[in-house]
Amino acid sequence: MPTRVYIQSEHFPDIKLVEVNDDATIDELKRAVLALLPPGTDATELTLSVEDDDDDAHAGATHVKDLKKEHGVRVHLHRCKHLDVHVRFGAEVVLRQFRPAATVGRVRLWAGHKLGMAPGDIAEHVLQIAGTNEQPDVDIHIGTLTKCPQCSVTFDLVPAHRING
Repeated sequence: MPTRVYIQSEHFPDIKLVEVNDDATIDELKRAVLALLPPGTDATELTLSVEDDDDDAHAGATHVKDLKKEHGVRVHLHRCKHLDVHVRFGAEVVLRQFRPAATVGRVRLWAGHKLGMAPGDIAEHVLQIAGTNEQPDVDIHIGTLTKCPQCSVTFDLVPAHRING
């Protein structure tokens, strides 16, 4: 049975899709993903990681079916194994390392909890890339926001835009 695998990477701005068989090995998946890279890209240092999987839960996976979650298979391809993530909120700054496949939504939840915010207050805030007006969607992998060798990203936690009416 074919499985859709959604890929994000430092090498392309949009989410890409490949279809592989459930019984495909992880190496076969890696080859399919690497085929999406721009010509001439050095793939020797690239790491494939599963979305929001910081605890190596899928480290022993041998087949694509082992990577499936309720929303399918979502992976990230990046040269950095970890990114230093800084989140600024007023005068406070919190720091943690995440894998490039961590989503913006997950980082926002972590930062809100670390800053002592109530869940309702976290929901009313978004992450904005420091020094810009760019507010990435919650399903964007943080690895798409930075390229190696700069293995870090800084966000400001700001109130979400409200529409009255």
